[in-house]
Amino acid sequence: MPPSSPRRLSLQQIVEGRRRAAFVGREAELDLFRSNFTIPPEDPRHRFVFHVRGNAGVGKTSLVREWQQVAREFGALAASVDEGADSVPEVLAAVAAQCAEQGHPLKALDRMLAAYRRALHTVADRLAADGDDPTPGALAAAQAGLIAAGAIPVVGALAGGIDPAVVARGAGGLRAVFGGRARQQEEARLLADPVRELTPVLVAELGRVGDAVPWVVLFLDTYERTAPLLDRWLADLLFSGRYGELPANLVLTLAGQRRLDPARWGDRGRLVADVPLGPFTEAESRQLLHGRGVVAEPVVREVLRLSGGLPVLVSTLAANPGAAGEANATAVERFLAGESDPDRRAAALACALPRRFDEDLVAVAAPTPVPGLYDWLHELPFVVEPHSGRSRYHGVVRAPMLRLQRTGSPQRWTEAHDRLADAFAVRRDAAADGVDPDRLWADEPWRRAALDVLYHRLCARPRTALPDALRAGIEVCGQQPSAARHWARTLVEAGEDADSAVLRDWGRDLLAAVMDHGPRPTAALGLLLTRAELTDTDRAAALVARAWDRFRAGELDAALSDHGRAIAVDPRSERAYQGRSVVLRSLGRYEEALADLDRAEEIAPAWAWAVRERGETYRRMGRLTEALTVLDRAHALDPADAVPLGSRGLVRHRLGRHEEALEDFDRAIALWPEYAWALVRRARVRTALGDPVGALADLDRAEELTPGLAGTEGERGEVYRATGRYEEAVACYGRALAQDPEYAWAHGSRALALEALGRVAEARAELDRALELDPGYGWARAQRARLGAEARGRPGE
Repeated sequence: MPPSSPRRLSLQQIVEGRRRAAFVGREAELDLFRSNFTIPPEDPRHRFVFHVRGNAGVGKTSLVREWQQVAREFGALAASVDEGADSVPEVLAAVAAQCAEQGHPLKALDRMLAAYRRALHTVADRLAADGDDPTPGALAAAQAGLIAAGAIPVVGALAGGIDPAVVARGAGGLRAVFGGRARQQEEARLLADPVRELTPVLVAELGRVGDAVPWVVLFLDTYERTAPLLDRWLADLLFSGRYGELPANLVLTLAGQRRLDPARWGDRGRLVADVPLGPFTEAESRQLLHGRGVVAEPVVREVLRLSGGLPVLVSTLAANPGAAGEANATAVERFLAGESDPDRRAAALACALPRRFDEDLVAVAAPTPVPGLYDWLHELPFVVEPHSGRSRYHGVVRAPMLRLQRTGSPQRWTEAHDRLADAFAVRRDAAADGVDPDRLWADEPWRRAALDVLYHRLCARPRTALPDALRAGIEVCGQQPSAARHWARTLVEAGEDADSAVLRDWGRDLLAAVMDHGPRPTAALGLLLTRAELTDTDRAAALVARAWDRFRAGELDAALSDHGRAIAVDPRSERAYQGRSVVLRSLGRYEEALADLDRAEEIAPAWAWAVRERGETYRRMGRLTEALTVLDRAHALDPADAVPLGSRGLVRHRLGRHEEALEDFDRAIALWPEYAWALVRRARVRTALGDPVGALADLDRAEELTPGLAGTEGERGEVYRATGRYEEAVACYGRALAQDPEYAWAHGSRALALEALGRVAEARAELDRALELDPGYGWARAQRARLGAEARGRPGE
């Protein structure tokens, strides 16, 4: 039997081998990473996290690729993710796919991810089944899902699930899909909080495969871009044990431009290896050039001059070094020196204009059609293709290309950016289909396209486009404050790329205001109000946005002032009247609140938000019949809004119509799975209907969504009291009062639990305290009188 022929290498293996053969330098960094696999995890010298950092072009990605190969040499199961995966579910999907390719499928995680995708598709399918022919934009919006719901750099931004306005418009939303059984459905839980549901499964799977392989190594590249989304999740994953116990043979590698956030990583120094990278030394640069056959000393010196030792430039110029004596050649000329086709050269320059591109955008950017252009671009050493499928030029190559085009032909520069802005505007408008106009900035596909439109308009005409860009910032701050950093960064990038000092200044100041104040947009809106030339309508919108931010922070007087200023600037701002009515209502000034709502409805008679606030105001005033009528009208005006359903549910509960109340809360929570207020109130209804298990489950979920609220713990006490678990009820009321010492209701309810335990004197003291905090608390006064009468009727008292 003839010997079998050796298995031939694949094309990809040959290409990778050539790339590795061309890799030079970084010996110390390679040795550091390699030696870590010879140190047992129990040894204090072992590092569980490597963080390679340095400026753009310094070679982080190339080093990480070498580290991946080193890990495989030690038998590691290795997976790599870059900025293309911009959410935790996408990171997990990429890791699972790569593990499966290496013969270690994460089957349980794959099943959960399939369920998550199935839930997204269920929503999209229901859009179609309900009679509307869903466009690609509507389907993309329905599947966008993970909205940024709060602070920047927190995983809460990923745990948001589906924006109810996105999937509910025209379809009945999750209510239509899951009905009143949403809490029991795996799909509903995944949509509501994919991070919490998926991450423990990942941890368990890594533990299982960690028993089968020597090492498990995960790589996250371009971490400077994904850190705001992933940093807290990774810290919780690695150090808190929140999601379970990770295998000790796991090594995580991060690659980014900046140091790790000391707030999360600062006390982990003995676990993290910090690996700063600088430019190549001259010896390393010469080694690379000599390996590419560039040996003529004048040419070598010219490459060293142009590259500054940045590996990406040394590598690019090594491919097109030019001839000796061409000392005046620009770096851009050298980048494209190997291409003689003028159309390809022009197209390569033009494709530097978009910040990221796909095949369709290449066709828009190129001045003339070039067959095979998209594939050819990916043969260039400075084009990077992330997992998302949207490619980009390396920044240190793109910058001189932009400068050459901007200064070489300002007219062509403007025309090209106009074409790209128009192309992105088409994408933006398609993504808006099915999305509530008041929540567009919360929808990631729409937001990405809208910011690209802004970027190209600003590059084309910086001063002319600036007012629209600032107006967009007001909308961002009003709708989705956590997205304001993306908007401000767009101004910074446009200022740099268009060489516009006014854009740079605006962008840097706004970005500093946003980043320095976390998720609150107050500082950024203050800049716009004091420095921007705004119309009265814009100024009123900015004041209303700032007023809402101040209201959410409990700054009621400041919120009232901003709404008042907005009305003075624009007396026909229905949003200012509606917003002020909410503040007035929270202050107990109900008649003034109703007067503002009268004015809002005069200006916008069919505006559902004003109608729902009237219903809510009637509810708080105890005018339940009127509240029910108005909330019915608000729901009819906007069936996708969960808030009127929640308010109506509480009204029906107070009217003793508990089954109808439960139906309203079920529908509201199906529309908005993170509606913590409705979860707490539904628990109250479940208790009244004799379902304490369901009530406690609702309170558990509410606590996860908004931890530390006294009302949640107080309602838990009510469940225990209703089921005769009085000691537990007293403990719950005590925890509620520790969170809010002025919570008069908890004192009153604790009095009844104490009375049931026979501790009548303590019960009287609790009622006294409740009345001290709230002299108008009629129920507590009646209970105090009852206890007094009963005491007088008992002998010896």
